[in-house]
Formats: sequence, C-alpha cells, structure tokens
Amino acid sequence: MAGTLAIKVGVLLLWGVWLGIVTLLNVLDALKEAGQLPAGWRFYSHNYEGIVQATRIYDTPLWMCRVMYAVVTLWEGAATVLLLRAALHFSPAAADLAFFVSLALWGAFMVINEVFLTFLVETGGGYSTAATHRSLFTSLLVSCVAVALLP
Repeated sequence: MAGTLAIKVGVLLLWGVWLGIVTLLNVLDALKEAGQLPAGWRFYSHNYEGIVQATRIYDTPLWMCRVMYAVVTLWEGAATVLLLRAALHFSPAAADLAFFVSLALWGAFMVINEVFLTFLVETGGGYSTAATHRSLFTSLLVSCVAVALLP
C-alpha cells in the first residue's frame, strides 16, 4: 500500500477501531445495567446513565431510555462494521457509506442534545457531551473530506 491510500485506509481504520471500542463499552454498560456483570465491574461507558440524566427534563420513562440506548448502540455497531470494511477493502463508495452512517450518528446526537437541552443538565460531569458530539462530528467530517480529496 503506497502513499495516500495508506493514509485513507489508516483514517478509516482509526475511526473503525475507536468506534468499535465505544460500541463495546456501550454493550458492557447495557450488560451492567441488566445485572449481567459483577457488581465491581468498572470497564463500561457510563453512557446509559448519561441518557437517563439528560432525558429527565421531560420525565422520559426508563423503557424509552433503554430503547434509545439500544438504537444508538446498534447504530454505532453498524458504523463500526462499515468503517472497518471500508478500511480492509478500500473503495471510495465504501468509504462514503461508512462516513455517511457515522456522520449521521453524530449529527443525530447534536440534534438530540438540543432537544433535551443537555447543556442545561451538564454540571459537574467533567465535560460537555454536546461539545464532544460537535467535536466528533467535525473531526469525522474533516476525515471524510480528506479521504475523498486525497489522490
């Protein structure tokens, strides 16, 4: 593999591995929430509790939080597979699809952040999920453009 093709594949691989870890941590979080992991288990995302906290503004029932969490985790898993597949069998069309699904995920998070006014409930958490989602969307978009424009 030579030149810019290696960069394109590397960028797709980086995003695929990173999102795969995010997905794994979210699956472990769901298992912890379901009582399927030992009480002292610490390797999980903590994202489920974040959804519960963020959606309290509208008294969202827990079953709906679980559905949202499952949808997000499945979406992340699909994006992971597409990113890794695009890295392993590079083609511009595969890269475009992988980036589209991934960008749609982070774009949806940005919209949800606004709907649930997450910037109002994020105090003392150490970081802003709304800012993180915007940053991830922007970084992913820059990666998409770089992969598309590099010769």
